[in-house]
Amino acid sequence: MNTTILEFKNISKSYSTIEALKDISFTIPENSIFGVLGENGSGKSTFMKILPGLIQDWSGQIFYQGKLVDRQDMTLRNEFGYLIESPTFYEHLSAQINLEMLARISNVKSDRIEYVLDLVDLSNRSYDKVHSYSYGMKQRLGIAQALLHDPKVIILDEPNNGLDPNGIHDMIKLIKRLKSDGKTICLSTHNLKDVEQLCTDFTVFKNGKNSISNSIEGQFLNSTRWLINVDQSDLVIDKLKNNKSLKFISSFNNNILVETDEDNAFEFLSSLLKEVKVYKISKDSNLIEYFQND
Repeated sequence: MNTTILEFKNISKSYSTIEALKDISFTIPENSIFGVLGENGSGKSTFMKILPGLIQDWSGQIFYQGKLVDRQDMTLRNEFGYLIESPTFYEHLSAQINLEMLARISNVKSDRIEYVLDLVDLSNRSYDKVHSYSYGMKQRLGIAQALLHDPKVIILDEPNNGLDPNGIHDMIKLIKRLKSDGKTICLSTHNLKDVEQLCTDFTVFKNGKNSISNSIEGQFLNSTRWLINVDQSDLVIDKLKNNKSLKFISSFNNNILVETDEDNAFEFLSSLLKEVKVYKISKDSNLIEYFQND
């Protein structure tokens, strides 16, 4: 059973008459990649700014390794590293010099600079000026900056935002490496695929509330939706019309989404194999329902 490293109890935040967060409560397992999933305006960005102290007038409690986090005590915050919004650097200076300056200000030994630059795959560009970096490289440098003091927990607000496919691939690889190094990562995202492909656990924000928290493994295990990839989707959809045990949800390209239990799914698959080529059948996470339903 995973140990809880962070616990949030009844976190609330209001802006005048607008309730941005309403009694948010969930736990984050140690050495997990935890996704805070929600549409724009769901409250997740407000939530992500609370832990680093960017927002202080909130109510509720945060526990780190069972200890109540005192918002006036900054020593415990040294256990955390943050990348909130786009990182800023002295663009006319190199990554190496930027991190050396931060190390001096933060009283961190500069011998970690080489390590964190290697970790984020920027060693070969460490003496290039930051203005020559792509947006994805600047994001990775931002994570290097957050790792300089060797925190146990990394907080990332929409780390894939604005990245091209190559940048997203690099970011995913980096986050997985951080987990393999024993870090706990909490990231916010509005992308279902980010959560399905990257996260080990998640919670869903909607209208300032979190509607569910679960492990990805548990979400797939409990789902009753199946994704079937075939070569003749029209024929399969026709067959579904006559099948009372399966509910047709949607289709795109040659992928068909149905809802049923496991026995019916594989019984239907067996009958399909006689008539069409089935490339793959897999469970769907069904995360989309938490965006569609109140």
